Amino acid sequence: MILKFYNEEKNLRKVIDNISLQTLPPTKFLFLNDGSNDDSESIVKQAANEYGIDFEIVSMPPKKKGNLDKIGRIWNKARDTIVRLSEETDYFALSDSDNLFPKDYFETVIDYMNDDDQLGVIAPEIKGAPRQTFPMFCGKVIRSIIMKKIKHYWDISADSLINIKALQYGYKIEILRDIEIDAPPSHLQTDKGKYRSGRLAYYAGFHPVYVLAKALLKRDQQYLQGYFSELIRGTWRCQDEFVRNYYHNKIKDWIASHLIRI
Repeated sequence: MILKFYNEEKNLRKVIDNISLQTLPPTKFLFLNDGSNDDSESIVKQAANEYGIDFEIVSMPPKKKGNLDKIGRIWNKARDTIVRLSEETDYFALSDSDNLFPKDYFETVIDYMNDDDQLGVIAPEIKGAPRQTFPMFCGKVIRSIIMKKIKHYWDISADSLINIKALQYGYKIEILRDIEIDAPPSHLQTDKGKYRSGRLAYYAGFHPVYVLAKALLKRDQQYLQGYFSELIRGTWRCQDEFVRNYYHNKIKDWIASHLIRI
């Protein structure tokens, strides 16, 4: 179980209790401390020790506030540890510090994956959130071979990269529509999150015409502003050909579906 946190001392005990009391608890915690300056790290150590679950911690230097543009850096720092641990387990599970799962969640998900060796990434729905089309971080379970092969994480997003790499390596990704977990609303639904989505669209190589059309259809000014803020800078671009082709094909599918509707 990989649990990432930054200044979450109020939430961490609850989520560790929830995960540790699962019908299939983790064999090990890998805690990613993204520069907390509160008591978060002490809390996770104490909780893991109380449940008798082995753990490791990878920590960034303490910082005064979080930075979404750099959330992938802790993943890059932990990469060697993840590669080593991938030799000890078949699956990694991911959680944020404010997720809560049904008691048999991980047992159910792993049984499901064991029945389909082509399934590489799976995640649940989020209660009360818009219907997802891409497995999200909360409760995501990944075959360890996928994590082992990833050589570098995006500074701005580990989540989407894991999904795309699973596809690149020939695996399927899936959302379990009949399982929901408790998690706060995604920041992507906020104005700041929409702005960030626009920046990511530039990073992934989206064409300006597509971005403009999507922003107009969804009346999403923040998305449009985020994209063009990066377009003007012109220095931040994904060079991974598979990633760029993946999003290029997604754009073609989106355009085709909307032309049919029109």
